[in-house]
Amino acid sequence: MKVNPIICALDTQDLNEAISLADSLRDKVGMVKLGLEFFTAHGIPGVQEIAKRNVPIFLDLKLHDIPNTVAKAIEVVKNLNVEMLTLHISGGAKMLEKALSVVQGTKIKLVGVTVLTSMSNEDLNELGIEKETKSQAVLLAKLAKKIGLYGVVCSALEIQEVRKECGQDFKIITPGIRIDTCHDDQKRTAAPEEAVELGADYIVIGRPITKSDNPAGSAVNIAKKLGLLI
Repeated sequence: MKVNPIICALDTQDLNEAISLADSLRDKVGMVKLGLEFFTAHGIPGVQEIAKRNVPIFLDLKLHDIPNTVAKAIEVVKNLNVEMLTLHISGGAKMLEKALSVVQGTKIKLVGVTVLTSMSNEDLNELGIEKETKSQAVLLAKLAKKIGLYGVVCSALEIQEVRKECGQDFKIITPGIRIDTCHDDQKRTAAPEEAVELGADYIVIGRPITKSDNPAGSAVNIAKKLGLLI
C-alpha cells in the first residue's frame, strides 16, 4: 500500500479547532503537524489530546540549543505518542548525537531542519553566509545523514540534490506546499505533485487544507492528484 505523504499543518492556537481538524482528517492524511504556535499555547497536554484522535503526529519544534539543553527538552517529550520530531541541524554534530541518544528505544524519529523555506539567498547573505540556500541545505543534510537522523526538512528546490547526496533511504520532508499562486510567508514553494515527483517522501500542507470550506474533502482531492485511493 502506498504511504500517504501528506502532513497537514495544524497551525492554530485553538485547541478545539485542532481537535476538529484532526478528527476530520484521520485516514485522509499521513500525519498532522503540531508546531511551535500550537505547542506554546497548549504544551504536552495539547499534544496528548491530538494523539487521542489516533492520527500520527509530526511534532515540529525545531529544537536548537546547546546539546544538554536539547537533550533535556527531548527527555520531556520522548514518551509522547509522536512519529517525528524536528531539530535544527545547524545546532551541530554534538547536539544531534546527544538528541539521538535520548530517543533510542522510543518510536520517535528525529528529522533535521536544513534552511527554512521562508529564507532566500539574500537572507543568507545578510547573515554572512556566502553559499546559496541549495548548497547550504545540502551540506546540512549530509551532516544529518552522517550522524544518523531519519531525514531532513528541505524545500522542493533542494530535493534532488539532497536525494543524490544522501540516498534513497533518507527521508525528505518538504514544506512550503501551495495549491495556487499565494505563497504567503514562504519564498521557496512548490505544488504537491511537483514536490512528490521531485522525490519528496512527505509534503507539509497547511492553509490549502485547514482554511478550505471542506478540509477533509481538500485533503482527499490532493491525495487523488497524487495517485492515492482514499
